[in-house]
Amino acid sequence: MSDKKEVGRPTVMTPEVVEYICTELAEGRSLRSICREKGMPAVSTVLLAVVQDRNGFSEQYRRAREAAGFAHADNIVELANMVVASEIGAHEARAAMDGLKWAAERMAPKHHSPRQQLDHTTKGESIKTQPAIDASSLSTSTLEELLKAKEDADKR
Repeated sequence: MSDKKEVGRPTVMTPEVVEYICTELAEGRSLRSICREKGMPAVSTVLLAVVQDRNGFSEQYRRAREAAGFAHADNIVELANMVVASEIGAHEARAAMDGLKWAAERMAPKHHSPRQQLDHTTKGESIKTQPAIDASSLSTSTLEELLKAKEDADKR
């Protein structure tokens, strides 16, 4: 029997690094921006760890990405509030909202997909619900009209 030690590169995917990556992802940061930091693994290393499910990393990564979907949806609300407060223009907000909405829909589709419909049966009757109106899908002129209506209401 040989006392050979396994030779190979040490992993940079330590439990502390994994926790940091997942926390940052959950807050809505991109994997690329996290991996650009000193001491962080390459994007390819992280994605291979996901695909290979190293130490259960796939599930941690999936949950962090799902949480990021909620963070992106929250950012959409922030942008809408900024438009109402005249801090940013409707055009700029729309561009940002579209990107955030796309990301939220893909990261947490059960919660943010526009195609979401619930079909429950209560005492033999079918009840269908529709999602609320998405402000990022409104036209620029509609957003401007809403802003004007709010300003008029505030003056009263």
